[in-house]
Amino acid sequence: MEDLSSYFLKSQRKIVNRVVLAFAIAIITGALLLMLPPMTVNGISFIDAFFTSASAICVTGLIVQDTSTFFTVYGKALILILIQMGGLGIMTITSIFALMLGRKINLGDRFYLNTSFGSHRKFSPSRFFLIIASLTIIIEIIGTIILTLLFYFKYAYPLKNAFIHGLFHSISSFNNAGFSIYSNNFASFTGDFVLNITVMILIISGGIGFSVLSEIFALKKTRKLSLHAKLVLSVTGILIFLGTVSFFMLEFRNPGTIGTLNNGEKILASFFQSITPRTAGFNTVNISAVNETTLIMLLILMFIGASPGGTGGGIKTTTFASITLSGIAAIKGRTSITIFKKRIPRGTVYRALTLTLTAILLILAASIAIMIIEKESFIKVVFEATSAFGTVGLSTGITPLLATPSKAILILLMFIGRVGLSLLSLAIASRVSPEKIERPEESISIG
Repeated sequence: MEDLSSYFLKSQRKIVNRVVLAFAIAIITGALLLMLPPMTVNGISFIDAFFTSASAICVTGLIVQDTSTFFTVYGKALILILIQMGGLGIMTITSIFALMLGRKINLGDRFYLNTSFGSHRKFSPSRFFLIIASLTIIIEIIGTIILTLLFYFKYAYPLKNAFIHGLFHSISSFNNAGFSIYSNNFASFTGDFVLNITVMILIISGGIGFSVLSEIFALKKTRKLSLHAKLVLSVTGILIFLGTVSFFMLEFRNPGTIGTLNNGEKILASFFQSITPRTAGFNTVNISAVNETTLIMLLILMFIGASPGGTGGGIKTTTFASITLSGIAAIKGRTSITIFKKRIPRGTVYRALTLTLTAILLILAASIAIMIIEKESFIKVVFEATSAFGTVGLSTGITPLLATPSKAILILLMFIGRVGLSLLSLAIASRVSPEKIERPEESISIG
């Protein structure tokens, strides 16, 4: 058992180094390419190129330059490639290529995949990766077709432009990136039912995770879902519903957001703004105009984020569910945490608490550092920091105005939010081992 545990620890360290290095190289390479003359209209500074590349690779969507007007068609194409790479994950892409070349996935890789994608069933890595690739391509193609037809027939775009806009926003939506080639994001399409629903479905599809998607597509054959899939779908549905109702009630009379819309458009906009904080970053209303109470609600949704194995960030829905269920169990005086007639291991709850506490401390530390540098309100700074950490991309509008040190802090948050938490989760999982000595137990006072 010790030999196996030792192997996992060594393998885990190699995986950590491999993933961090791959993401870092991709971000730096992307930044250098964005600095080439054909990529921008009038050139770009290194910090802004670095920020844009990190935001794309980490599928965040925070911008320091207007994607629509600042970057040329080549720059936009490069950003789209970076988004696709980041969404699937450098580790996943390189593994797919390795499988194509005939390399077998070793035990360490299998352990990483189980931890990362949230599914503990036995599976064939080659088959699983084929599902990832095929699902991604199929969903993005369907999204592209729908959006292209919409732009072409309803908005009279030339076919070429309609296709470019459809392709860009389909990939950006599925990968929960939040990048848009419209200066006001989707604010011009607030009442467009087809566009809103299409983008929301793409966001949810990318956010719930590949293992859950594969289970849904195989449901006709298997007739059942795993506990992981049930938990992801349940929490996702609850958060969307609560977010929609909260946004609708809080912003109902706000003329800067949905106050001037008809009731149907208010519901649609509230629905969209409930889904997009879950790491997608698109918006159909002006986020800088929402009430502070609404900002806090959006901040909570951003912090929770998407699901394991998905294209989004945050602490993840299953982490939030584990902590919530443990709290409910404690209130009821139960010693075990059960849901859907299954018991969640205590180790999972401890890991969830560790990840959540780490995330809170990082966001607070980054927010304090930025506030020392900038003269901005606390809520706006925390919102921006949470958006970066959760790889969301929603902004109150202060990011382009930040000084270089503040931008560097947000870059680090995006990197940690996209790569760091997953690797921390992996490290904790791989180090779990039985205690050699059971110490005597003694109570302490709480509260």
